[in-house]
Amino acid sequence: MHKTHSYYFNTPSYSSSTMCNSCKTYSCLYCVNTPMYNRNFSRQFSNYTNAEDTKITGFISTLEDRGFIVQEGKLKYFDILKLVSEGIIDTAFANNAGAPYATYLLPPAPNQDPSPAQKPPKGYNPNNPNNYPANIEYAAPGLDYKLRADEAIVLIGKTPPTAYNFSYKSYLGFIENEPSKDYSNTITVGNDYTGFYHNIGASMGDQINNHNIWTDNTPYGSPGDPFNSSTIIITTADKGINEQMRDALIKSGFNPGIMNDDNIPMGLTNIGLEKGKDTFSFIMRAAIWLDHDAGWNYINNLKNYVKVLRITPKTPYSYTNLWPIPNLKMHETGTTEFQVVHYARNELNYLRNEIIKKYQNEEYKPVDLDSKLWILDGYEGILQDVPVYYDNRDGLYIRTDNFQLETDEDFVILYGVDHVQAEFATFFNISFYGEEYWNGVAGANITDELKYPATEYFPKDYKNSKCYYAVKMARKVEEGNEVIIPYSTGNPSGSAYGVDNNEDAYVGFRIYANPETNVAPAIFDVIWSRAILFRKKKKQ
Repeated sequence: MHKTHSYYFNTPSYSSSTMCNSCKTYSCLYCVNTPMYNRNFSRQFSNYTNAEDTKITGFISTLEDRGFIVQEGKLKYFDILKLVSEGIIDTAFANNAGAPYATYLLPPAPNQDPSPAQKPPKGYNPNNPNNYPANIEYAAPGLDYKLRADEAIVLIGKTPPTAYNFSYKSYLGFIENEPSKDYSNTITVGNDYTGFYHNIGASMGDQINNHNIWTDNTPYGSPGDPFNSSTIIITTADKGINEQMRDALIKSGFNPGIMNDDNIPMGLTNIGLEKGKDTFSFIMRAAIWLDHDAGWNYINNLKNYVKVLRITPKTPYSYTNLWPIPNLKMHETGTTEFQVVHYARNELNYLRNEIIKKYQNEEYKPVDLDSKLWILDGYEGILQDVPVYYDNRDGLYIRTDNFQLETDEDFVILYGVDHVQAEFATFFNISFYGEEYWNGVAGANITDELKYPATEYFPKDYKNSKCYYAVKMARKVEEGNEVIIPYSTGNPSGSAYGVDNNEDAYVGFRIYANPETNVAPAIFDVIWSRAILFRKKKKQ
């Protein structure tokens, strides 16, 4: 399923793409060859007031006066289906169809070799025999980075426009291969110089999301409107370094009530710049814009809204106050959907039979698809040494078994308990995936708007009908409410934006944030959704 990537990003296979004039590599959509910090840094960002610019400039000056090297990074939209389509990577990591992701692209540490597509870091001496090896490159240069335990990454900027969800979190990205272990079915990268790595993609804890983030509209996490609001996120592995960042920020005029900690627990990581040390990444997510144009304008122009700084002491600090493994939010509430939707067993069976009654005829055969747990929590993935595809503790992940659409007339009906109406989720998502690349190509979001009610299948005025939903995924429009499954072959956006007939596929369900706990519901506290494949019978 997955091929091994060599260390070098600029391979001949990309020669049909346009060459980047800056770094002279092909397909460099996410070039990190940005200038190092200079005194005109803040003028590059038009969405900040002069007062905000002054505070950022003061923060950097304070750090430099205290013996830190400050380098500029980026938070950049990451079109993962485009990268898969172009052959740059070979998995979409089970992307949420239609939901954008943005990642940090960071320069190397000051005493670290640059990778082929990166400029040397600030203060770099290429003749220093003690330089550390470059970071691996899998998807884009600077996306996967190593860190010293005494470093910090600081994001200063605006949160996204109004949406049902946004979140930020650091991830354990790639880790060194264990000796004598088979990683042939895992995403791997590296060589003798960098070390050989495989992907884990595990979150470092609970998400910083729109329900708990500290911003100028929600100071110290108080109730308010967290959207389009100033915030700061501080990533560190050591409490002492965190305190130094906070002190410098406060001295520069920033309000501590907008500062959020993104901690890397040392007990679960092997941090450092040496060969074989862990790599990290950072992801910002957003889902379901209330104003589509405003949301995508923000995502496509993040440089106007967000600044990212990599901060390294010139002289290494003796870090002695490392972040512990945190207490994670509890998924359980003491109540289950089985208690809330009292007659779910009989009602789901009734709903199934009514769906089959509507669509089954001499031309169609219904096939029930089983559901199962899809993706583990991040910490379990680390301990089991298995990929968890950049998990999100805000979401519970369930998927169907594999199936194939054999003709354009085949379709799938997804149905089950509406977790929003049952008050076990703020919203949930259903996406159609190709099995080969785990590429999400079409999806439906179930919110409080009852967009996909199952009321048509129940008797009129049946009280519990609002507790259920039904979604049809198909190749073509027949009833007017279908989620259309695009093809891979001939897709103008790229091959990974669709799935062809006679290719293995599945449907994934994400259940987001129980309103009581602000984290995903517990796996056995909700009633899993079901799926029926309606397959056109072959003529004899």
